[in-house]
Amino acid sequence: MSLARATLPDGAPVALPGGPPFRATDLEALRGVYFDLPADDPWVEGTGDAAHAYLDNARAAWVDEPGYMNVLHPSSPCFELKAVEAGLYLHHWAPWLQAPRRVLDIGCGVGRFTTRLLDQGATVWGVDADLDSLRRCAWHAAGRAGHLDLSWSSVHALPDVEVDVVLAAEVWCYVPDVVGAIARAVERLAPGGVLLASVEARWGWAVAADAPEGGIAHALVGDGLVDLPGDRWVKTYEGDEIRALLADAGLDVQALIPSHYVLDGPLEQVMPGVPDLDTCLDLEAAAAAHPVWAPLHRIWQVAAVKPR
Repeated sequence: MSLARATLPDGAPVALPGGPPFRATDLEALRGVYFDLPADDPWVEGTGDAAHAYLDNARAAWVDEPGYMNVLHPSSPCFELKAVEAGLYLHHWAPWLQAPRRVLDIGCGVGRFTTRLLDQGATVWGVDADLDSLRRCAWHAAGRAGHLDLSWSSVHALPDVEVDVVLAAEVWCYVPDVVGAIARAVERLAPGGVLLASVEARWGWAVAADAPEGGIAHALVGDGLVDLPGDRWVKTYEGDEIRALLADAGLDVQALIPSHYVLDGPLEQVMPGVPDLDTCLDLEAAAAAHPVWAPLHRIWQVAAVKPR
């Protein structure tokens, strides 16, 4: 359900002015409020299996390490890092994000892209399976330009809207039914609209600082699925795999960009702190041209257009 169904901790409706999507300037009533939303997909209330591994980890992190989750708050220990990483994405996606009008941000989290799009005056529908992240997204959006609505839901139950841009950054690599998830996203795209997505790449994850202990077999053999019960479930992709998935969904793949994600990828441990965006872009280019590091990129960034 949308923010039109948001309720206060005492059960009273928030009753935002106007109708969804709401003016971000009117979201001040939600700032700092632990509001509730009905779930659009009952799946988001589940727990305990491989499909919920990423969501379960997020829920635990809000209790154990909230600063690392609320990355848009200046006090977060990764505030600068995540800001530069968002800049890396937006640099590569810039040709398809000129004056965006209607955007569906799947896996919007606390709003790292939603807030920037709102600042451009866009209308954004944000979807996330983690309610605590959605709350922070509303808080960070409050007072900005543009319009916003939020849905507590999964990748398989999206708002019934037609948009010019679908964002799905670091989402589908945690979804077992990726074919269905992509199909639902494509349904929401207007003809001529663009899908901007990213997934974990096949090899670079294993040399990143956050690689899971005990993942050696997954790094050396198998189909790219890193399945460690009690730790994580993530599907990594070769370029041909993600290109084929999008083509099968009827999209014209215009760019498939290997990013070493230098602040959070295989070169993280030798990075000199958090350099500025221009320095990161230079390092990305150097890694992409290197004979050893080139195939060890961390993520794929993709832009694909729905034919008119």
